[in-house]
Amino acid sequence: MSFPIAPDEDARLAALHQIELLDTPEEPAFDRVTRLVTRLLNVPISTLTLMDANRQWFKSRVGVELHETPRDIAFCAYTVATSEPLIIEDACQDPRFAHNPLVTGPSGIRFYAGIPIHSLQGLALGSLCALDTKPRTISEDELAALQDLAAIITDEIHLRERLVLEKKNAQASQQALNELYRSMECQIERRTNELNLVIASAYDAYISLDTQDVILDWNRAAEMMFGWPRKAALARPVTELIFPAGLPNANERTAIEYTARRCDGTDLPVELRVKTLIIDGRERRSLFIHDITERQQLERLRDQQAREDALTQLPNRRALDERLPEAMARTRRTQQPLAILFMDLDGFKAINDTHGHAMGDELLRVIAKRLGKTVRETDYIARWAGDEFVLLLEGSEPTAIEPLANKLVQVVQEPLVAGNAALHVSVSIGVALYLPESAETANELLKRADVAMYEAKRSGKAQVRIAQPLDSAC
Repeated sequence: MSFPIAPDEDARLAALHQIELLDTPEEPAFDRVTRLVTRLLNVPISTLTLMDANRQWFKSRVGVELHETPRDIAFCAYTVATSEPLIIEDACQDPRFAHNPLVTGPSGIRFYAGIPIHSLQGLALGSLCALDTKPRTISEDELAALQDLAAIITDEIHLRERLVLEKKNAQASQQALNELYRSMECQIERRTNELNLVIASAYDAYISLDTQDVILDWNRAAEMMFGWPRKAALARPVTELIFPAGLPNANERTAIEYTARRCDGTDLPVELRVKTLIIDGRERRSLFIHDITERQQLERLRDQQAREDALTQLPNRRALDERLPEAMARTRRTQQPLAILFMDLDGFKAINDTHGHAMGDELLRVIAKRLGKTVRETDYIARWAGDEFVLLLEGSEPTAIEPLANKLVQVVQEPLVAGNAALHVSVSIGVALYLPESAETANELLKRADVAMYEAKRSGKAQVRIAQPLDSAC
């Protein structure tokens, strides 16, 4: 693979080597920033990358085991070459990276956001990066925060450059060195305070825990979400306040759905992300919690709509396909018979042709209501398709089924008065009985009822026909 070259490559490499950061040990000044990147953007991976002639080397890294990779597969090579921020929402969709081994390998990179780090002369030395193993977008606030953090790194690099120059010119002193570090720490502290304000005002709840799951930090969103004031939450076990069943074994790379507990004792469905960090040699866990109550309600609504006929509000064919095998299983368990009534309207096409589809739709709605009022509340009626309906009768005496079917014929035949017109249709009904000892499938049972319905139509319509038992039909 090839990689782009900056127009000022020679000068850039000279400046990079002059600051003497390549292949140096990890430093808290940089590690704090990469940890803040993962926390603020909620990504599993963050690096501070320096771009050498043929490699990218990580001065600081979170979520990466390697210390360096070849430059020809480095995302940051493009950031350095253009000397501009680079955002890739889905690397698989970007022809520059779709076949990159860092993308195609296990847990490959999908999202990348890189901010170039410049020298005092404006030469791009490397970049501060946020990466994820799944596609995502970055908000304006997140991008601004990443640029602020890159500015902290840039300030530190500039300090290092000045220090190296002063050392080479024999003008640096220990006091100047101490001042540089104090300046750096002040900047880190100031930017950290700014980021803490961002976290405190975030929409999602943020909770920081020690190794004993005792709460170290609790933002405003957590107060609003769970009802516990920050002062009341600090120094208490998180399992005592919001996770009485204990913290789940969460995978740091993915969010999980879980149930939390509010201050008033009510349950709250949440999406939980957990990030484990080592800060000053101590393990800390950061919890990012999102209220998914509305999302679950929408999912339930979509699920209901997927199983409901929009015209008649009856269950649709998909819902019937799910209900029928369950009814057959209950029949086998309770030893009570099950009946299927397959109904097809007679003369419905003529209504559509003469009076229009709007009138036909109204007729279907009226018939659906009539059928629903005629059967028991425990019976299950669905719109199969077009002008076809299916009725499931569980636990009915076999002798009562045919009288009910004849009553449905009479109910459907009642005219619908629309303006000056009286609309007349009838219904042909095929009935199939399912017995507990039968090995018949749901499709076979429906087919028998359908065949019986067509026999009713051939016999003159507005008829009821009982399908032959399965053994005799075969």
